[in-house]
Amino acid sequence: MPVDSCKDAIELLLGYLDGELGPDVVSKLEQHFGGCAPCEEFLKAYRATPQLCKKALAAKMPQAMADSLTGFLRGALKKS
Repeated sequence: MPVDSCKDAIELLLGYLDGELGPDVVSKLEQHFGGCAPCEEFLKAYRATPQLCKKALAAKMPQAMADSLTGFLRGALKKS
């Protein structure tokens, strides 16, 4: 499969990360990523996303913020 554009590279990204592509396609993708700063940054962000999500889910909301949010939502429900 040719990798002639950023769109081609992004469409193949999941297969690339899952190791499902043949060596010729992997080589073309890596060549594209190496020469295309936006795609290289997208790849870095895509790889970092699962870890960032785990970190965000592990963070505890401060109690004062939770209380404020709960009050706001209850007030909004009463108005509707």
